[in-house]
Amino acid sequence: MAVSYFIYVNDKENTDFDLEKFNRDIKERFPGVSVEVKNDESCKYDVHFEYYGAECEFELWINRDRSVFVIDYFNSKNRLYDYAKYIIWLRSYFSYGREVLLCDEGYNKTLVLSEGVETEDILEILE
Repeated sequence: MAVSYFIYVNDKENTDFDLEKFNRDIKERFPGVSVEVKNDESCKYDVHFEYYGAECEFELWINRDRSVFVIDYFNSKNRLYDYAKYIIWLRSYFSYGREVLLCDEGYNKTLVLSEGVETEDILEILE
């Protein structure tokens, strides 16, 4: 069974998140990524990214107020290590002046993603 992971700012607003920059960067890093934007105001998670490439595969959502990434699926040859690096990359889109957390869907495992967080720290959550 797949487990979703959340990367989120520990306050309600994320006004400094630059969705246009993120879109450019994700398309550059993962050529061929598909992006779907839902214009339905009732959708809490309105931007969906899906990528099935040679290096990895993932499904990612961003919530409407840009304070949460939800990784619904991630796979690669070196899955856990690559997943941890991917999480570090995603975390970089939130200001390091804010508390950003990583947790599993059941909130059983939580980690503060502070500046300088190491892949080994994240691996403990993913394992």
